[in-house]
Amino acid sequence: MIFFRKLFFKAVHMSNWTLFFTTFSLILFSSFFVYYLEPQTFVTPFEGLWWTMTTVVTVGYGDVSPATVGGKVFAMLLYIFGIGLMTVLIGKIIDTLSVRKRMKEEGRLTITREQHILLINWTNRARIALTELLDTFPDVHAVIIDETADKIPFLHERVDFVKGAPASEQTLKQANFLQAKSIMIFSPDHTISASTADGLTLLIASGIEAAAKKYGVNVYTICEVADSHHLSAFSHANVEEFITPNDTAAHLAARSILFNGSSEIIRQLTCHEGFDLYHIENKSGWQTYRDAKRMLDEKGILLVANHHDFSIIQNLDEPIPKNARLFIICDEEAYSKL
Repeated sequence: MIFFRKLFFKAVHMSNWTLFFTTFSLILFSSFFVYYLEPQTFVTPFEGLWWTMTTVVTVGYGDVSPATVGGKVFAMLLYIFGIGLMTVLIGKIIDTLSVRKRMKEEGRLTITREQHILLINWTNRARIALTELLDTFPDVHAVIIDETADKIPFLHERVDFVKGAPASEQTLKQANFLQAKSIMIFSPDHTISASTADGLTLLIASGIEAAAKKYGVNVYTICEVADSHHLSAFSHANVEEFITPNDTAAHLAARSILFNGSSEIIRQLTCHEGFDLYHIENKSGWQTYRDAKRMLDEKGILLVANHHDFSIIQNLDEPIPKNARLFIICDEEAYSKL
């Protein structure tokens, strides 16, 4: 009894790989050994494997079983040792999965996926943006970085979480920021002033750009700026885009008052209802913007800009550059056909 107890505790303290190799070796050995003992009963090694598996997992179908004394003695030994090893192995597998699940919820796993969207600072605006991304684009995966949340703040199969200081290179590497498609820095909610919020955003943006430059990689960074008067402070941070939600809302309100119905147009373009805003590459070999506009018009698609340049509407005969990102307005059906 003491021998079996020591053997059991020794198996419990084995490393996962050692335990797996030992269990696999026992099953493989037993399959061939019982075939060697009783070739009349176990006509192939596969029959021995079938009997071994049904024995060590205590299923015991009884369709095939040893008939000789030697075979029955071996079956009893396999039952004792095999079930013990299999129980420990299954327990360790379940424990490993539980630990991994807990580490994922607590944001302690290293992200390995690529072309994901990185959302920094969890706010109500970040929640709205993430919900829109997941609903609109079924292939998008997102990673949230936040140092205040104790567990993942948004449960979804396509969302991961990293807990840590967003300006830290270690945290950014854990989120695999070098392979991210885009990085969006949201203005924190808990700050007492716009200056403080934008100061924290600038710190994070500078940390991201410095870390990316260190590895010779260009990352696409978008910053939410609480006060548009602070945009000049971001000039050295090499940020690609800025969002100023407060100013945008104020300008939209003024235009809605003067031009009734304009807010509904913006709402449809930003809420994925009816017509929406998309971007396309110049894969059709268009030479000028007029070529692109003519073909898109025939498909019921409106060409509006190249990157953030709306002046193309006034310069339709200019050649389209190779790195053009043409923004269009259309419904989902027209976009999918395109």
